[in-house]
Amino acid sequence: MKTYQQFSEDIEQRRQEMAQRSRDQMQKFKEKSRTYAASQQEKRESDRERDELKNEIKKELKKEN
Repeated sequence: MKTYQQFSEDIEQRRQEMAQRSRDQMQKFKEKSRTYAASQQEKRESDRERDELKNEIKKELKKEN
């Protein structure tokens, strides 16, 4: 049978593992959030460039007519 000391050590070890798992999950979430934000920024820039190109083409077409 386990002694009180062994139970106490097991509980402490589990607490440490849970704390580490929690830190790992938070770090993973933060990284995922940064990646998502970066991809959204990239998409906005791409959309802006596309809109500028479309407007430029429209202006050129109006000039030709």
